[in-house]
Amino acid sequence: MLFKKILPITAVGILAIGLSACGDSDSASNPRDTPEDPGTVPTDSIPDKPANPGDSILTPTDSLPPAADTTTTPTEFTVPEEAAEITPAITIPKEAGKGFLIDDFEDGDNESLISKAFWYTYDDNDNDGASVILTPLNDEGYPKARRSDNGTEYAFAVYYNLDKGEYAYDPYVGWGVQIPDSLNLASFGGISYWYKGGKHEIHVETSDVKDYDVHLATVKASRTWKQVFIRFKDLAQGGWGEEVEFDPAHITAVSFQAKGNHVKDSVLIDNVYFQDTSEVAKDTADMQIMDPEIPEVTIGDITIANPLQEKAMKYLNKGINITNWLEEDKTYFKGEFKFDESDVKLMADNGIKSLRFPIDLDRYATNRDEFVADTTGATELKFDDANLFAVLDSFVEWTGKHGMSFVIDYHEYDNSYNATSSKNPRYMKMMANVWKHVAAHYASNEREDIFYELLNEPDMTNGKATSTNWRKAAQEDIDSIRTVDKKHTIIFGDAQWYSISLLTKGQKLNDDNVIYAIHTYEPFVFTHQAASWTDLKSIKNLMFPYDKERWSEYSADFGVTKAVPSNYKKNIQNYYKIGSKEYILSLILPAKEWAVTNNVPVIINEFGAYNVKTDKQSVLNYMAAMKEISDTLQIPLTHWGYTGGFSLFESTDGVKGTQLIEGMKEAYGLE
Repeated sequence: MLFKKILPITAVGILAIGLSACGDSDSASNPRDTPEDPGTVPTDSIPDKPANPGDSILTPTDSLPPAADTTTTPTEFTVPEEAAEITPAITIPKEAGKGFLIDDFEDGDNESLISKAFWYTYDDNDNDGASVILTPLNDEGYPKARRSDNGTEYAFAVYYNLDKGEYAYDPYVGWGVQIPDSLNLASFGGISYWYKGGKHEIHVETSDVKDYDVHLATVKASRTWKQVFIRFKDLAQGGWGEEVEFDPAHITAVSFQAKGNHVKDSVLIDNVYFQDTSEVAKDTADMQIMDPEIPEVTIGDITIANPLQEKAMKYLNKGINITNWLEEDKTYFKGEFKFDESDVKLMADNGIKSLRFPIDLDRYATNRDEFVADTTGATELKFDDANLFAVLDSFVEWTGKHGMSFVIDYHEYDNSYNATSSKNPRYMKMMANVWKHVAAHYASNEREDIFYELLNEPDMTNGKATSTNWRKAAQEDIDSIRTVDKKHTIIFGDAQWYSISLLTKGQKLNDDNVIYAIHTYEPFVFTHQAASWTDLKSIKNLMFPYDKERWSEYSADFGVTKAVPSNYKKNIQNYYKIGSKEYILSLILPAKEWAVTNNVPVIINEFGAYNVKTDKQSVLNYMAAMKEISDTLQIPLTHWGYTGGFSLFESTDGVKGTQLIEGMKEAYGLE
């Protein structure tokens, strides 16, 4: 992504001047599989010049567009025509406090109440996105306010159609206003505004942030006019850039951003107001300081006679994932190694025994979409073997040389296997043929420590593909593999992010050479605190294990804001019950009991804690707890992350490892 300077604000050219924004996904589904490395998350580029103010403005329609998951093309998207008569749905009051009114839009133009500070819009088109943002325009072609139904004359309105196009991350559009240096905001403590429309973020930008990792808050959709209050102390940076303390004296802009793919919606805003410190809501005590409640866990016989159990413990314990590379959307190997033998050697020299290698295998089927659609009469898949096996064969060679096992993890970041395609026989046939092709290549390899992992977290973006459909596809994959390779062991995890619950409700598959996998990131509020792509981006200071002496009666001390979903708030309030090794053990134990009943091994090949802002000792404590659980239940572990946000190794650039994180050798039990 390009990093470009913000253009100076003048009275012309305001329409498409872009502001900083985080390119992370804000999906609530399995966020750990979106890019977590601060070094790899893109920012939105700033256009070199404003776009033509008249671009994309089409014939008006007569209604406000509702939120929709739609594939409507941008050429069909228009600004709704204003009604001749408007009946106010609500009458919002005027701001009469000690603060500063940025704009009430009552003059109907594009200039705010700050002299020479104009409203503007921007989109993702410079990052290869295809989103469109529209506003009413004045005679000169610049954004202006429109008549309002909230009892005032005017409000600022944007209408947008979000389409990622060729952009690798969540598409976005935005709008905002610059704040001049001459305005002294040191005495202000928050911002409020009225809005109606879709989910969005508010960004309060400061000159202290140099890398576009702005301070922001997420605001839920509302189909009626609603006033929102954002305290500056509750703002959180995206988390992928340098951490900077928020200073209201250095505010340079207030902007808003909408994100999400195939979303057609609108947002109207009014009465944008900086609150004086005296007007800002005070923290309230909303939690109790409790003694820890440690669950009692009774462990029965964990003996598994199946020789695969011994194989799993030998080859799949103390493992690591190569992350932020070939599992990422639109990342395709073309001969350039982001990680290479030096990384494998570093891992092996520090006691890592297994390498799980996420790669989206079907990306290398060059006629995949045509085969699935069955539009060209394609009877077989074609492959880019030169690139596919160049990278896989290299890691097979390097792991063998350095004494590490190797897991080929079919890792679909693009979520092409989903609730719809999981019902498509042609899609299942495509997957089975992909695995047959890969297995045929390694069938003659005598190494017994090469493993085939059928599909990482099926439908990992939405989690809506059923276990029934996935198990049917998995069995087809297995049967296809066994036509060419009866030797190498297969790894299977169930739907809904390798769910423990779904695994324990199901039967083992029809193959005696399968190892079963689960994933765990509990307690999630701890392992994903401050993660920019989750609803926990503002959460901070959670320790592991729970410590009564370090707890607070104020959830705000842990970053809880109004934007944090209620289930996460409840988990933080109950952290004295879930912040322990025993709690994690109680969640994993049913998987082991199922494995014992079925005489098959079970492994954990994803776990970890996002460590960018988390207390380092707490991360080590968590790792030690997971190792103890592994030893107790004889369940092998593979950690999610080599370098980056989930990491075992330090690095100079967020990519190439340099040395094991201090204390990690003991915590993970490396030799």
